[in-house]
Amino acid sequence: MSRISLFFQNNRKKLLIVGPVIGILLFGAIVAGYRYFVPAPTEEPKPVVQEKPAPTTAPSLFTGLEVKIGEENRRSVAAMIENSQAARPQVGLTSADIVYEAVSEGGITRFVAIYSSSYPEKAGPIRSARSYFIDWLSEYDSMYVHAGGSPTALSRIGQYAIKDYPHSNDGTYVREPQRGVASEHTLFANILKIYQNGTGKKGWSATHDFASWKFKKPTTPTGGGSITVDFSTAPFKVVWDFDIATNKWSRTMAGLPHKDRLSGEQITATNVVVITVQRSANAPYSGTGKESEWTMQTIGSGVASVFRDGTRIDGTWKKPSRTERTRFYDAAGAEIELNQGKTWVEVLPQTGALTFVPTTTPTQ
Repeated sequence: MSRISLFFQNNRKKLLIVGPVIGILLFGAIVAGYRYFVPAPTEEPKPVVQEKPAPTTAPSLFTGLEVKIGEENRRSVAAMIENSQAARPQVGLTSADIVYEAVSEGGITRFVAIYSSSYPEKAGPIRSARSYFIDWLSEYDSMYVHAGGSPTALSRIGQYAIKDYPHSNDGTYVREPQRGVASEHTLFANILKIYQNGTGKKGWSATHDFASWKFKKPTTPTGGGSITVDFSTAPFKVVWDFDIATNKWSRTMAGLPHKDRLSGEQITATNVVVITVQRSANAPYSGTGKESEWTMQTIGSGVASVFRDGTRIDGTWKKPSRTERTRFYDAAGAEIELNQGKTWVEVLPQTGALTFVPTTTPTQ
């Protein structure tokens, strides 16, 4: 028997024990070496989801333009501003988001200017209330700025619980006498202070939500022209000329550019809306000797023309109730979208006239 055979025969038990141990050690060494020389697979990094920043602006309910969050529905202030020749040029009409113009007595037009995006510290001259203007400002639940009013208007202010802020001596109104000008044409209001006092001392809420008009971004004009609104007589004839460079209408009255007294800025509007209403005279107020205000159609529907982007869209206006919005619809019955920006609503009696002279190639 060879020595090798003798060795394995004598050490068989030891080999049966040591062999598996060596095998385990070898396997462990192989695994360790694999892990050392072969890199472990890396996990795909998880995508980082970035949260969108909170919006800082919102579209104004009055103009559709973007304003700071919290300002889109600020309580509006509605100011009665006169338009007699002695009152011109007025102050503050260029700051209004929306202006309604309608005939009062004697063929003289008057404005109610709606302020929300900005509150000027001076607006006027301020004049007396008329009931039909109350119906339009009720759409916004505005604070109402005026100096007196017709008996009908004053009665309805109480009846409708209008947020009334009439002429007072609390520092919100100031009289500025001018040589050769009657005192009724010299009263001005601080719209900012009235808003602050209204939301502070009077406790009216600082914001108010309502159904906005439909707005769109202005489009590149393909037309242009001139709008003439003839309310009554020559001193109150209004012309709006389109400027293709700004996509706005510039206002002329009685043949002269209609400008702000303080800034010298000409009044412009992004949208001009002309609505035709039925108007009728009433008997004088009994026992007062005062001329009665007109009855003006504010509720219901009638003919409307919307001017935007240098073009004219004919249709109808509808106002179902005093507090609901006056809306404008095209011939197919779809609500007309207004351009984002300021709007003037010209309220034309059935005796007035509207003319639009388009230009095929507007000049810049």
